[in-house]
Amino acid sequence: MTSTSTLARAARLGSTRKRGVTLIEAVLYISIALALIVGGLVFFQQASLAQRTNSAVRNISAIASETRGLFSQQNNFNGLDTSSLINAGAVPTSLINGTDLKNEWGGNIVVASTGGTGVNADNGFTVIYPNLPTGACVRLTNTDSSGSGRVGSGIRSVQFKPAGIGSWSSPFLPASNGLSPSAVAVATACGQTGGIADVRFTFNR
Repeated sequence: MTSTSTLARAARLGSTRKRGVTLIEAVLYISIALALIVGGLVFFQQASLAQRTNSAVRNISAIASETRGLFSQQNNFNGLDTSSLINAGAVPTSLINGTDLKNEWGGNIVVASTGGTGVNADNGFTVIYPNLPTGACVRLTNTDSSGSGRVGSGIRSVQFKPAGIGSWSSPFLPASNGLSPSAVAVATACGQTGGIADVRFTFNR
């Protein structure tokens, strides 16, 4: 006959085993949950970057197109500035923040004539698009050899600098091979320290 003490030990042993299995299951559940959370965050960040980048493509293209249209009857872009575009209703309303234009990353967009003197004075215009993360910067600034890219055509050059500081780089010109993603991903372009860059597009008429 099995003694009472033996039955009690067996019951305690079974209970311990059950607690052990439950603990392992809990750790497993937590690990799976953490993996799902991390994966979800990565997916959200990538989706958010893609969404903002696509929005920037549309907005830069619209600014360039509307600027050309607004000055189509003029010999050059003399007098062009951000305020004149806002007053003419020539910019997407989603960008307007009072007297400024704010891009998808909270930076102030600046539009201006290229300036200069002589016969080539004001023969183009610039669009400064600041605070671009490296991934967005690379996607927005690569072009083919004719100067056509995701943000439009007639891109004369692209310049870069660290966000909010420093001087503009020497112009990156769409040469025979254009501006490839690898060409604009370097440290002097989109790969600025801190992973954020200001970009200045120069457009032809």
